Amino acid sequence: MIFETKAVAVGAMLAFASYQDLKTREIDDRVWLIGGTVGAVLTACEAATAQGYPYLLAAFSVALTAVLAFGVYFLGLYGGADAKALLAIAVFFPFSPASQPSPFFPLTVLGNSLLLSVLLVPACLIINLAWALSGRPLFDGVSASKTRKLVALLTGFRVRPSAAMKVHFNLMEVTDGSGGEVKLKLFSRVAEEDEEKRIGRGREYVWVTPAIPMIVFFLAGYVLSLVGFDLISLIVYALLR
Repeated sequence: MIFETKAVAVGAMLAFASYQDLKTREIDDRVWLIGGTVGAVLTACEAATAQGYPYLLAAFSVALTAVLAFGVYFLGLYGGADAKALLAIAVFFPFSPASQPSPFFPLTVLGNSLLLSVLLVPACLIINLAWALSGRPLFDGVSASKTRKLVALLTGFRVRPSAAMKVHFNLMEVTDGSGGEVKLKLFSRVAEEDEEKRIGRGREYVWVTPAIPMIVFFLAGYVLSLVGFDLISLIVYALLR
């Protein structure tokens, strides 16, 4: 019963956080505070009632997750909410509830989430191929090397300026705002995503990258992990066969 309660609680926590992040690009810290508290209580109950509970493994898993989660955050590769989400998952499930190659459930969730986020690459490529086949130019008015254009094809696509101003997209074009040269900015740190968007004059379409919150991929990665899928282990196993 404790396992089922944990599974539902984590799913509800991540689903609510995903809804908030998609809507406002912000997640209330109370989501992680309440979720982490509930997780700690449930895990304590589980440890008290389970015979031979692996306390050291649980403690090591939470500590390892905290170091990794906040280490990646301080590198600016994802937001603070993502680090808190991963730590909250570790408090609920320090080790894998199902038979998996890795005993560390939070790291399995992280690996699944990162691999799922990579699916944006073929999605962007398909959109750009459809755009090119329609006869419309992809890089008119943009100054960029062939290498940068190739990366742009894999990480973004073109939308109208009105759409680019919405929270669901990050602008890939850099301009001084005076109608000068427009260049491609391929990658942004998380802290830069909230900066004011400046679009050059007369731009009918601009390059953007989809700003799907990482927490959404955490939700999907969690579901896969809960039912026993470890995508990284499956890929490694397939390559080594």
